[in-house]
Formats: sequence, C-alpha cells, structure tokens
Amino acid sequence: MNVSVVVTCLNEEENIRDCLNTLVTQDYSNGQYEVVVADGSSADNTRDIVQEFVEAYPNVRLAMHSRKGTAAGRNTGVQSAAYEYIAFIDADCEAPENWLSTLASAYLEITGRDHSVIAVGGINLPPTGCGSFVKAIGVALDSFIGSFNSIQGRQYKNPLYVSSLSNLNVLYRKQPIIDIGYYDESLYSEAEDADLNFRLHTAGHRFVFIPDSYVWHRMRPTPKTWFKNMFRYGKGRARLLKRYPKMWNLSFVLPLLFGLAIISVIFAPLLGILYLPLLYFPFLVFFSIIQSIKKRQPTIALQIMIVYLIQHFGYAAGEIYGLVNPQVK
Repeated sequence: MNVSVVVTCLNEEENIRDCLNTLVTQDYSNGQYEVVVADGSSADNTRDIVQEFVEAYPNVRLAMHSRKGTAAGRNTGVQSAAYEYIAFIDADCEAPENWLSTLASAYLEITGRDHSVIAVGGINLPPTGCGSFVKAIGVALDSFIGSFNSIQGRQYKNPLYVSSLSNLNVLYRKQPIIDIGYYDESLYSEAEDADLNFRLHTAGHRFVFIPDSYVWHRMRPTPKTWFKNMFRYGKGRARLLKRYPKMWNLSFVLPLLFGLAIISVIFAPLLGILYLPLLYFPFLVFFSIIQSIKKRQPTIALQIMIVYLIQHFGYAAGEIYGLVNPQVK
C-alpha cells in the first residue's frame, strides 16, 4: 500500500521542520510512501526549510501553489500525489513513528471486510511539554460539552463508524476525492474537510475512527487565539449549514440555543425564569473540577473552565454570525 503524505502550509517556519522530522522517520513497512508539502507561496523561510528536506530525502517533494486557503493546498497535494492513497497531516502537527503504519494497517483490515470504507483517521493531542492552557484544551475536548462528541477531540477506546474525520490525521483512498470534485476552494480554510466528508458520505462512502491513531497538535496557545479559532469553526459550520440543510442536527442547534439563552438574561428583570441560563456558570465550574480530577490534572481546573467558556461563546458567536450574515454562504 503506497501512500502520499500531504502537508499543507503557509508561513509555517516555526513548525514545518519539526513536522517533517517526524514524517521522514516513519517506521513504514506496508509499501512505499512520499511526503508532498503543498505550500501556498509562503513569505517566510518555510520553503527554504522544506527544500533542505527535499535535498536530503528522495521521497520528499515541494508542490507550490498561489491560491488562497487550506482547501487549495489539499487539492494541490492530491493532484501532485504519486500514489493511490493520501494521508493528511497539518504543518503544526507531529506524528509518532508508527503513525502511517497504524493508519494503513487499519485501512487494509477494515476495507477487507467493508468496501464502502474509503478513509480512516484518529485524534489530535496536545504535545508533550505544552503549557497548562493547551493541556486544558485537550481535557475539554475529551468531553461531550467540550466537543459535542467530535471525533477530533474525543479519546474513544474502540473503532467507530463516523460521518466525518478531521484532516489533520486521516488516510483516504484518492480516487473518491477526485470523483467528488476535490475540496471546495471557495471555503478557503473554513470547514473544507467537513464539506468534503459530507459530500463523500452523502455519496455512500464511509469513514472509520481509529483510536490508536494520533498526532501531537500545537493548538492555539492563548485564550485570544483559541477564541478566534472557535469563532472561525462556528462561522465555517454556519456556511455548511446554509449549503446543506440536511446537515442540521442537535449538535449544531445547541450553540444557537446557548447563545439565545445567554442573550435572554437581559430580559430577566421582566420575566424571572430567564435567570435560569445563569445556572450554566456554576455548572461549568463544577464540571471543570470534575474533569480536572478525572484526568488527574486538578491544578488546571480554572484553565479548563476558561476553555469551555471560550469554546461555547466563540463557537456560538461564530455560528450565529455566519447564519445571519448574507455574505457568509
């Protein structure tokens, strides 16, 4: 099973070397693999760093493009790939040495009994030695109220059929991506993987979550950057909900209900029952403490609570903004 590993990047000089160092040392015995770095015309030293790897490793290639967004980078990687299978990882991620073999072995085993499966993928974890806020993100994501059971953050124990897989840790058969019309470049860097997965899933293809597959992800390290990330996620989801009404489900209604409930507190002096949403805050304190104890990290309970607040308010604000803004489509 020969695999093209695609890394999309733009101005990633702080991350790309560490990412590539983990990719060129993969313990892969299922076939051959190459690493294709799809660079969107970086203005920093990213290309120079990648070129060092190109010269040192015959299976590393640089594919340049000038179009905007992650979707364009992923398409460039797919179009440049030499092999039938594509594994995606982001430039701000690092992979354990068995990452590719874990994905490939799982894919071969699962598709041997279910030919409708075209992709397998796993989770992303905070890197070792990260700060307390990033650790808190990892704890928060591994809970329903932190991720609404999104596969990207939940640390499930068993393989699961899922409707979508995050493209920072995934392996696809390439041809279905081509047949479906590639990634939608009009989405730029907002939910382009969720859009592709929805179209593939609607076409009858299936995905499987693999609990043994993980990458270390350098997540947004501050409350401000994490809020911006959550707002972008919410806006991206609103964009897809406008395009695909069939995508609506409870997990995407909850952020709207949350936002409306918090806003309704303004009118609580007129109707006392509207004070009830304020119970959210003591509940969040209690739940954050429980999660910190459960994960054996009681010293970061406050950071966990802050992460929850940022995720809920940021995602809800982004989704509401996206739904009411006619320019988001």
